Amino acid sequence: MNRRKLLVVVPFAFVLHSQLVMAQEKRAARPRVTTVEEALSDFITAFDNLDWLAFRECFSAKATMFHPSAPNIRRIDAPKQFEKAWLGVFDRIKRSSGRNAPPYMDLRPLDLLVEPLSNDVTLVTFHLVDGTVLSRRTLVFRRESTGWRIVHIHASNLIMP
Repeated sequence: MNRRKLLVVVPFAFVLHSQLVMAQEKRAARPRVTTVEEALSDFITAFDNLDWLAFRECFSAKATMFHPSAPNIRRIDAPKQFEKAWLGVFDRIKRSSGRNAPPYMDLRPLDLLVEPLSNDVTLVTFHLVDGTVLSRRTLVFRRESTGWRIVHIHASNLIMP
C-alpha cells in the first residue's frame, strides 16, 4: 500500500474503531431494548437519520447480511465487510438525499409481520416502496444480554410494472 493511502486509511480505521468502542460502552450503559418492536423502531430511526453508532447498536456483533445490489453480491458475514458495506450505503444515501442534516430518509415499513419463532428469536418482514421499486426486507432478531439485536438482514429490490 502506498504511503498516501496509508495516511488516509490508518486515521479512518482509528476513528471507526474509537466510535465502535464508544458505541459498545454506550450500549452497556443504556437500558435494555425489551421488545422486538422497540428494536425495530430504533433500527428504522437510526437508518432514517444515518446515525452510524445507533444503527450499529441495532445489530449483533456478528450479524450477517444479503445486500440488495452490487458490489455486495454475496453474503456479508465478517464485521469489517459489514461495516464497509453499510458505510458505503450511508454515504450514497446521504449524497443522494439532498439534505444537510437528518433525517435523510423517511422509511415506512408496509405489510409489517412480526413472527416470534422462539422466546429468543423473532422474524420480521416488511416492504418499502420508493417510486417503482418494491424493497423486500427480512430481519432476524435474537434476544441478547443487551436486548434484541438483528443477527441477519436479507434485502432485495424489485422493479414494479
